[in-house]
Amino acid sequence: MNWQNHSLIRLIIPFTLGMIGANLFIVHMDESVLFILCCIVLAFSFFLIKSSHTYRDSMFGVVAMTFFFLLGMTLYTGKHHRIANSVPQDTTFCQGILAEMPTEKDRSWALNLQQEDGTHILLYIGKDWEEPQHDSCTFATLQLGDTILAHIKHLEETENGGGKFYFYRRYLFHHDICATAYTPHGHWTSKPCQSRQSLILFAKENQNHLHHIYEDNGLDQEAIHIIEAMTIGRKTDIPKETRTAYAHAGVSHVLALSGFHVGIIVLMLQFFSLKHMLSLRWRWISNLVIAVALWCYALLTGLSPSLVRATLMFTILLLSQSTFRNDLSLNSCALAFFIMLCINPFYLHDIGFQLSFIAVGSIGILGKKLITLASFHNNLAHYAWLITIIAISLISTLFTAPLVAYHFGHVSTLALLSNLLLFPFVYLLMFASILWWAFLWCPPISDLLTTLLNWTATTMNTISETIASIPFSTIEWHPNLATTLLCYTALLALTYFIKTKKLKNL
Repeated sequence: MNWQNHSLIRLIIPFTLGMIGANLFIVHMDESVLFILCCIVLAFSFFLIKSSHTYRDSMFGVVAMTFFFLLGMTLYTGKHHRIANSVPQDTTFCQGILAEMPTEKDRSWALNLQQEDGTHILLYIGKDWEEPQHDSCTFATLQLGDTILAHIKHLEETENGGGKFYFYRRYLFHHDICATAYTPHGHWTSKPCQSRQSLILFAKENQNHLHHIYEDNGLDQEAIHIIEAMTIGRKTDIPKETRTAYAHAGVSHVLALSGFHVGIIVLMLQFFSLKHMLSLRWRWISNLVIAVALWCYALLTGLSPSLVRATLMFTILLLSQSTFRNDLSLNSCALAFFIMLCINPFYLHDIGFQLSFIAVGSIGILGKKLITLASFHNNLAHYAWLITIIAISLISTLFTAPLVAYHFGHVSTLALLSNLLLFPFVYLLMFASILWWAFLWCPPISDLLTTLLNWTATTMNTISETIASIPFSTIEWHPNLATTLLCYTALLALTYFIKTKKLKNL
């Protein structure tokens, strides 16, 4: 890799290290002091620009990396303190706007309440064991945007929680939930939404509306959960057995509307917009239209965090292509990475965020090289499309495997096979679903497409369950952080070897 051509990567490395350092030593951080230090370093960098050529070349890089390191620490610390300081002072009462539909637990109902400052409280309401059916009807009548008021019996901050639920509380904290609370049955009330709804609540209502349309138009019960997960991002109703089968087959990413699906949508939109037939001078218009279409799609399907993250990443990649003039620039990935962490530093803890950029970055570094090496042989030149699919699947599977094992404790040995088998069905399902919505007004065509969607989703379930049932399709592996870093060091060494190896020697 020529570092001179990838200057942004040299800057996001100290930027990320600054956030990691802030996470490790957060109790000793003061964002105001860090902000002042950033200003001092930035002022010094302007001084270097006006200095002599020799002195500038020797010091400017160090100052720039120092600035980005302090910037990462400042942003992360500010985000942490904002959530930590949002815990209600009154520990006997809480109030908030219902941000998600209630979720039923074993002994309670969980309500995600948004406070005025944008942070959230997770309120658990005890069940009515005497009239459980009436209890379910009560929570079913709640609407997004309703105001919930509760006299709480217990409140616990997610920042300082310990014990066996430590990691769960840290997960909640990194998702803007400042506290968890519990109230017995009957100690809460609700008020209908009277104020203007927020954009997120509007998007989630759209998602619920699309869900009801799916239910009312003949989709099979087994297939509808997969179709909804892959098209509108609704995966709360997916059976546990189905989730397990997809996870053991190494294709659980199929069930989360994220970068994988947005990438397919981008390919479809590029095909329909005839982007590759346009001159470089006009391709930026095509990229801009595709980016707007992606955000409209995200708005219609609920603005889930994974979808927003993927849409933002592809928006930056699409717009930056107009500058870098290539399909997948590492500078584009680095710019998307930087902007997204500036928007929300806690994305750094999100597993989907980590997997997305590891997969996209590894494809950007190694994808074209492997495709070129394979296509270098005359016998394989006619199968360029198949080579591309295999190379992308192999690279993304290989580079994400250590991180998947670190977080989930298992590795799928047949993930490459699963991805190759399911990829055509994923593409078919998403393309057929677009046509299904387009021809919903025409029963003969929509009925035919409904049959196709049912068959596609059922076949995907069958493939995943079959592969998951094969002996040793999944290996239990729980690497620690040091082992995971060692694995990625080895993968980077392999990447360097492949990138520097001459074609004639392979």
